[in-house]
Amino acid sequence: MITTTIEHSRVYGTTARLSDHHGWLKATLRQHGFEWSHSLNAFAAPGTRTWPFDPFKFAKVTGELRRCGFPVKVIIDNARPEADPIADTVTELFDLAYAVQRLGSALAQDMLTRPSRVTAERVRQAQEAVEAATAKAEEIEQRPGVYEHPEMRNVWHLLNQGWTAVGLPPF
Repeated sequence: MITTTIEHSRVYGTTARLSDHHGWLKATLRQHGFEWSHSLNAFAAPGTRTWPFDPFKFAKVTGELRRCGFPVKVIIDNARPEADPIADTVTELFDLAYAVQRLGSALAQDMLTRPSRVTAERVRQAQEAVEAATAKAEEIEQRPGVYEHPEMRNVWHLLNQGWTAVGLPPF
């Protein structure tokens, strides 16, 4: 028997995990607002991270699954965590992205105002620093819940600005 576990926490929001693959269960979860989260490796209900669990919103999906003979386990943890690891991670990425953007901007400004002081070695060092920062950002992005965060688009935009400012092709 395939069991569906719907779990809510203030860190990851409302997630649904299936004990085995079943097309109808996946379609039912999508029909009721769940989306597949690659970083959580589960179905997640968008916009539920910052709010307490809403039993009325998810009563239809749990009722429908139980009515069709699929057991559903609901685990609720509405406690506000001491720290929000996803928000802290995104803040860390923003700091990294702004540093890359400032580095690219400083190099571009120096190339305009003092081109004689900008050597090929300095450009190479700036490019290596930007590439290392981007690799670090890709590594941090692999943490659960970070990939789907709405601010990630802004982080990658800032990284791309710094990337192109030091003379690397846009990604």
